[in-house]
Formats: sequence, structure tokens, C-alpha cells
Amino acid sequence: MILSLHITHLSAGMKGLEEVVERLRSLAYAKDLGIPAVEEHVVLSTCNRFEVYVGTSDAQETRAALESMVMNSLPYHKDGADFFILEGRDTVNHLYRVVCGLDSMMIGEDQVQHQVKDAYRKAKERGHVGRRLNSVFARALSVGKRIRTETKLNNGAVSVGSASVQMAEDHFGSLEGRTVVVIGAGEMATLIAKSLKGKSLKAVFVSSRTYEHAKVLAYELDGVAIGRESLPEVMRMSDIVLVATAAPHILIHKEDVEDAIRGRKEQLLIIDISMPTNVAQDVADVDGVSVCRMDGLKEISLANMAKRKQAMSEAESIVLDELSSYEEELKERDAGLIIGQLSRQLAEIREQELRRACQRLENAVDMREVMEDLSNALVSKIMALPYNRLKEASRNGDNGVCRTAEYLFLPGEE
Repeated sequence: MILSLHITHLSAGMKGLEEVVERLRSLAYAKDLGIPAVEEHVVLSTCNRFEVYVGTSDAQETRAALESMVMNSLPYHKDGADFFILEGRDTVNHLYRVVCGLDSMMIGEDQVQHQVKDAYRKAKERGHVGRRLNSVFARALSVGKRIRTETKLNNGAVSVGSASVQMAEDHFGSLEGRTVVVIGAGEMATLIAKSLKGKSLKAVFVSSRTYEHAKVLAYELDGVAIGRESLPEVMRMSDIVLVATAAPHILIHKEDVEDAIRGRKEQLLIIDISMPTNVAQDVADVDGVSVCRMDGLKEISLANMAKRKQAMSEAESIVLDELSSYEEELKERDAGLIIGQLSRQLAEIREQELRRACQRLENAVDMREVMEDLSNALVSKIMALPYNRLKEASRNGDNGVCRTAEYLFLPGEE
């Protein structure tokens, strides 16, 4: 059975997701999740969602364990982050929608495809992926590719990174002549950097925990890489601070911002798209400072969704088509496994009897006699177990087994 746990921007909101994501990450990356029935698992953790996909031998036990894992990670439940658990077809349907961007905050964004692929790859490297999840994830990535090829869902897609830059433009009217600090040099910060190109900025500074990474991103922006120790000074001359890191702690405190705006007339805009947040909550209380977080991107998200209405409908149709195809394959999979086992067993019987027949022929025994004995032995050995099972079923009044045997081996009426 395939089963999945989900806490997303839709179910929990960004605040609820942020409150539990670090705790859940540490638990989910444990080798076996601490759940005996779980045989394989893939963890997908992004700024929009935290999800665990599992292959399990006991769906009921695993569901209870996953629910307990989340509940123990919540600071409170009634008003806290909300989660849901899916099984079988619903899990596969959800993954298909995730991988093509239908479930993203920014509909059609491409980044999630790479995030799913990366999560799948890492799980395989750790030995956490078996036959069931390998099939599901490989097919999901194929579905994502088909949707990108056959629809316009991803054409000119808006990412969270580009949306944050758009938010800054909406705030100031234009970014021309502005000074920007980008904190972070990972995937999200790189998306921000791409969206900043061509904005006629006065200056761009890039700060990262790893200075070499900051240098690479700064080069792309024709900017300057700085160490964390230089950040306070650079913030004093900046108009916009864009924060996009994977750090699990606060990087910008109230006192840092108070120092940065002292004596200045122009407002400082801070946009934090990190998960969890890297900007302290009380920074928003400082006069002259405007703070925007992930949940502030909703208006841009709605506008992006409206532009892609037709493509969304086409993508949904493809998802349903691929889901039906997956279900058909699933139905045939059990038969395929039995056919494989049966074929191996029959091949073994054939090899044994053929070897005996060849040995008898070498001793100049009559060929017809050998062939008759071979054919009788094959029929006898192949059908011995089915005959015994049929007799046993008949004695026990199990007519279903007899009807199945009749269907499989006897020709129907003309």
C-alpha cells in the first residue's frame, strides 16, 4: 500500500507550515521513520509543503504513526498547522498535481519538478526507495514532462523568486536606481537573481553562509559578494533586502534593522521567502520598515492562476488520463508477478525433464518412447499441484476455485 502525509501552504497556511517543518524534517529523514511497517519512503520538503510518501505493509499502523508524528510536533493543534493523509489512488493523484505545478502557490512553476526529482534521487541514494515508490515517482516525473510539452501551464511561469521581485516593484513603482541585498545563494535566491536582471539597479550585494557561493551568484548579477559581518553596513545603504535561505534560525533581528534605518528618510523593504522565516516577527514593528513574507504573495498567486485557467484545465485532464493508465497497470501488476513466478517454475520442470530425455536418447532408447514419456512427465508434474488443489477445494465446497480453473484452462462454449 502507498500512503502519504501532507502539510502544505493550502492546508496549513505558511505560518502553520513554518511552525512544524524543522521538527518534522529531522524526524522524517531518520532511516525508517521509526515506523516498523514502512518499507520505503521519500521526503519532499519545500517552501510550499512538507510531504512524506511511503510504501507500507500495514496502512492502518502507518497512518496512526504518521498522525502521531505530526501531533507530537505541533505546538498546539486546534489553531495550529493542519495536515492530511492520503492513500493509494489519492496519493498518486496528489503527487502528479504537485510535480506539474498544479498544487503550487505559483501555478505552473517549474522549480517543484526539480525539487521532486531531487527528493526522489536522494531517497534512492539512501536506499529508501523500493519497487512501489520507484514506479510512482518515475511515472510522476514523466507526467510532469508531458504536461510541460502538451500545455502552456509552465510557459512564462511565475516562481516564488520572481513574485518576490514583483512585490518589490509594486512597492516602489520601479527598481531602477535601487540598491538590493540578497541574503542566500541557494535555489530560491538564484531564482530571485534571475528576476533582478535587467532592472537597472544601482547596486546588488549578495550575502551567504558560504562566501564562495555568494561570489558565484554576485557574478551573475554583476554585483558584490559580502560576508555576514558586512551585512549591517550594507543594509544601511540598501532599499530592499531579499531573504531566501535554508537556515533554521533568525538571521535579521529588530536591533539590526533599527540600526540600518537610523537617520534615513527612505523606507526599507524586507521580503522574506525563507522557510522557516529568517526575519524576526518584531522587525515589522519598526517605523520605516515594511516586511513581507511568503503569505503576502497571495495576490500575485491569484493573478498568475487567472492567466493559466485554460492551461490548468488541460493539465488536469492529462493528470486524470495518466491516473487511469496507472490504475490499469496496477491491476495487471499482480498478474505479471504470478506469471513471472509460474514461468520460472515451468522452465525448471522443462529443463529437468528435457535433460532426462536427452540422457535416454544417448543410450539408444526408442525416440518415440522417450518423447511420449517426456510429454507425460511434463503434463504430470505441471498439473500435479493444481489437480490436488482443485480436489481439496471441491471437498471444502469452494466452488469459486473450480470455476476459476474452468475459466483458465477449458475452452468456452462456441
